[in-house]
Amino acid sequence: MQKPNPYKPIYAVRKSTKNALKVQKATQKLSVENIDNQCLKMGFSLTVPQLSALYNYLFLLQKWNQSMNLVGKSAWEDILSELIVDSFHLAKYLNAHAYFAPANMPFGVQNEKIYSFQYYENEHNFEAWDLGAGAGLPAIPLRILWNQGRYTLVEAREKRSLFLNMACTKLGLENTFVCRDRAENFMQNKKAQLIVSRAFMPYDKMLDFVAPYLAAQQENGAIIFLTLEKINAAQFNNELFRWNTKNIYEYSVHNKKKYLCEIEKITN
Repeated sequence: MQKPNPYKPIYAVRKSTKNALKVQKATQKLSVENIDNQCLKMGFSLTVPQLSALYNYLFLLQKWNQSMNLVGKSAWEDILSELIVDSFHLAKYLNAHAYFAPANMPFGVQNEKIYSFQYYENEHNFEAWDLGAGAGLPAIPLRILWNQGRYTLVEAREKRSLFLNMACTKLGLENTFVCRDRAENFMQNKKAQLIVSRAFMPYDKMLDFVAPYLAAQQENGAIIFLTLEKINAAQFNNELFRWNTKNIYEYSVHNKKKYLCEIEKITN
């Protein structure tokens, strides 16, 4: 069941047709069928509702990108194959996770070459945060494909938080919320079982930053970094907190290696 948004709604802005021609040109070949074909080439099969939601997100990115430079890539094909693909791998990883996966995930049906996403009811009540959510990458495509727990996108910048709020509402993402605030303010008096980080801050600073608010190993807490290198978390141990790299998931995007590094907090 969809839970009510606990944060104050973000006000809307006037619609503008100033960049209508640019948007039309940028989305000329954007279609559910073309997205499906490109996803299959990358090794992923999505349901029709998932493809439709991804189409709407790509369209919104193209539209808003004309005025506020949400992402550096301009063509939707590049955004999908170079940026959104990280969300696919993260969703695949979480769908096989011992704690964060749906309870009835049928692992046996997965093809070796094509990974098929399905829709599952939200079977968990854990807290997950994306700090410095930016344009919604990896968060929004992730929530299209993996809807477990209660997921909050935290973004301090006004225009980006406005975009995130509008996108999540339009896509109807379940149990997914946007909070416009600084991360240090948002985390006060809260605790998360999962934190996702993509270039929010350097690893050592990030671990110290979230340590008081991340559930410990015994409570299945974890922070997942999307990186270009493997992380040895033990090198960031100090007198207050000890860390362990629980798992590293490796994948390639255009022949470039990327990693999902899951790190757990050993002790308080």
